[in-house]
Amino acid sequence: MAKMNSAPITEKELSVEANFARRIGSSFTCRWLNVEWINIINAEEICQFLHTQFLTDIGDLSLMHNLLGSLLRDSTAIHLHDIQYTVVGNDEVEPSVLERSVFPGTTNNITSFSWHPTHENRLLTIAFSGTITDYVVFERITLNWSPSSHVVWTHGRRTLKVISEKNTVYNNLSDISVKLKRRALNDYGLKPELWQNGDLAEEEPLKNLWHWLYLSRSLVEDGSMQGVDSQLPGIRCVLKIDSNETEGSEMISKPWADLGKSVNTARIYRSEDREKALQLCGWKFDKESSLTSFLDRLESEGFYARAAAIAVFNMKLRKAIEILNRGAASRNRQQFPSNLNIVAMALSGFSDDRSSMWRELCLASRSQLSEPYLRAAFAFLTAETDNYESVLNESGVAVEDRVAFACTFLSDAKLQEYLKQLTSRLTEEGDLAGILLTGTSSEGVQLLQRYLDVTGDVQSVSLLAIRVFPRELLLDSAVQAWITSYRILLDAWHLWHQRAHFDMLLSACSPNDKPPQQVFVSCSFCGKSISAQMQGIMRNRGAYARLGATSQKLKMSSCPQCRKPLPRCAICLVHMGTSSGLQDNNSTNSNGRSAAASNKIAEFSSWFTWCQSCRHGGHAAHMTHWFREHSECPVTSCTCRCLSLDAASKVTSIITHSVRMQQ
Repeated sequence: MAKMNSAPITEKELSVEANFARRIGSSFTCRWLNVEWINIINAEEICQFLHTQFLTDIGDLSLMHNLLGSLLRDSTAIHLHDIQYTVVGNDEVEPSVLERSVFPGTTNNITSFSWHPTHENRLLTIAFSGTITDYVVFERITLNWSPSSHVVWTHGRRTLKVISEKNTVYNNLSDISVKLKRRALNDYGLKPELWQNGDLAEEEPLKNLWHWLYLSRSLVEDGSMQGVDSQLPGIRCVLKIDSNETEGSEMISKPWADLGKSVNTARIYRSEDREKALQLCGWKFDKESSLTSFLDRLESEGFYARAAAIAVFNMKLRKAIEILNRGAASRNRQQFPSNLNIVAMALSGFSDDRSSMWRELCLASRSQLSEPYLRAAFAFLTAETDNYESVLNESGVAVEDRVAFACTFLSDAKLQEYLKQLTSRLTEEGDLAGILLTGTSSEGVQLLQRYLDVTGDVQSVSLLAIRVFPRELLLDSAVQAWITSYRILLDAWHLWHQRAHFDMLLSACSPNDKPPQQVFVSCSFCGKSISAQMQGIMRNRGAYARLGATSQKLKMSSCPQCRKPLPRCAICLVHMGTSSGLQDNNSTNSNGRSAAASNKIAEFSSWFTWCQSCRHGGHAAHMTHWFREHSECPVTSCTCRCLSLDAASKVTSIITHSVRMQQ
């Protein structure tokens, strides 16, 4: 340190780390500049930093080897200097210092402090008033999060704390990555039947979507969707709303069944396209038995309110009352069975008189019902002519039921307007139920993208894409991003089998598209591809092979671009690119097999083969023969044990396969 003649410099404090004597902390005072600075001397390095206030004490360095405490005059805080030593490569760069202050809790000025000799980061302070405080300084932690949802952090110098993916804390967090991995281990999305994947989904919207996709595909395969230009059409596609080719509907006055002739009829609309839309919604009630079986299934699953509402929408009021009575009898007391009884009694007093007391009471009390399907049923019974907004806007009613209701009771113009508004709203919310409207179209891609933005479920959108999307949608940039992200996620989890199965399903979507070549043989001098040139010669040679037999073998021992020789085979010392000694393709072997039978043998045997460690190699047939009896590299003075780099079982399988091909 250079002397400053204009200002006296005096040393005030000196501290030596107890467990590392080569590290010394000292403070110096420059009285005239009213500045003090601290030096940390570590072997041949000096770390220096300044204070604009005078120091009263430097504490011993803590047991973390990098924490220095200092005390300023007239202060209630202890200043900590966290010295970070960094090594870049083999060079140790200048250390950096992170400063912070801790307040041991006393309101009086601290006069001195001392680190505990054995307890890490524990210190004792004494204040001007004589108060002694025992205080523990908490260190900054290093947090690491693995792709498998394992969280690891340091706890002082002694232990590491770990939270694995099986910890119960993830049950409270509802972490999407844990859920995705659990599904992937169960082969979610990879089952042959679409409905099987729905049974593996934990969320009801996902389950309903997979089951609807199975229904839609089944309707297309059995011919129920003839004239629809889509493999998995949605409601808008079936009704031809986007193409402005909507078929005109016929209005029919349908009376209430089992209520007598005095009750007015309801106006419904029918067309061939509307019938297809109702089938997509699950309302395939062409026969009385179909409606009865559908309602019985809902009852068996405990959905009494939904079954009663659908019965009302199909003009079966007595059937709805019977369903509610059975539901009240089957439910336990905790679920208020009397509530369904009261609703059944209210339905039994139905009157179409617009000024009746029954209608006034239902309008006043409908909002107090907890079941959305019951609210929708009474909204339908008390609605003005063709004004069913209370039914269509009931969010608690399933989308397929609302769409089916609209396809039954709305005119063509109102139906188109409602479906467009509903599609826009569901797409904005990322609601998977909107796929019923969009089908596998570009609008469906937008809806799934919004769903991904909201939930982070890249797994479901990727699997849905490769299972049901047409080829042109798979080429969409957003869809390609989903697929790539999910493949990377499977790789990070080391789920190789699921990744392979996923890629097989993806390749099945475009069976004629072969993946591009990813491995090339290039010249070590000019860097140009050699394999591409060899493949071109092979194709040209094969085209004229029928003109006559030849005994010449394909030979290329130099780069076709720069004419430099190719590397030599480590066994035969012949330049690579030549035949490995097997019979020519145009000859006939002892078993009478011709060129076509031995063509693949010669190609495989002359392949370029090399070790990924030492880069030595040769013809595939020669290297295979060598490693049957040796484990080290065949090149003289090379001690690389090439065979040990591969699993013995894999090498054995390759050798066995090669021997079988040569026999």
